[in-house]
Amino acid sequence: MANSITKVMLERSAATIEQVIIPNLTGAFALEQAVSMATVLRFLAPVVEIESQELYAENEGMREVLGKVLSVLRKEKALSGNAVRDGLVKRLDSELKKVRAEPQDVRVENHSLKRALMESINGLDALTEDLPAETMSSLRQQIRSVLRQQVDHGMADAAGWMAAHMAARLGSGMAEFPVSMW
Repeated sequence: MANSITKVMLERSAATIEQVIIPNLTGAFALEQAVSMATVLRFLAPVVEIESQELYAENEGMREVLGKVLSVLRKEKALSGNAVRDGLVKRLDSELKKVRAEPQDVRVENHSLKRALMESINGLDALTEDLPAETMSSLRQQIRSVLRQQVDHGMADAAGWMAAHMAARLGSGMAEFPVSMW
């Protein structure tokens, strides 16, 4: 995962500050700033890894749903030649092949898959009259499930940020723990 590299870089940067830069500082202000920077880097490293894992899970869910949409659209022979269907099949096929062919940063992949998911929603809305009702219902339920996962992830991020902000404002020791532990 690309963000694991980010985690390692943050940890190594903190170690370099602590082992190389701090011992060579003489001024109190410079020392305080260097210690603060190393602390921030050490705090961010596990948060980046946790976020990466959550985004990876989101991406897996989106890939699965987009694959199901693609499969349904390919099976519907009655829609062959329909410009909306053909365009969506081409877009989803390209997106899913790209994801498999080249490892991407989890955030870039997440953004790209969300764009494809939105295009699928719009395309399916345009094809509502042409697809069986039970097929549409099933696809919509699966898409809702993926969107719910994203909303839940976003709410957890917001709640974590608020808890960290409140802890920092109140001056409690809670600010030392990663957000995901609260």
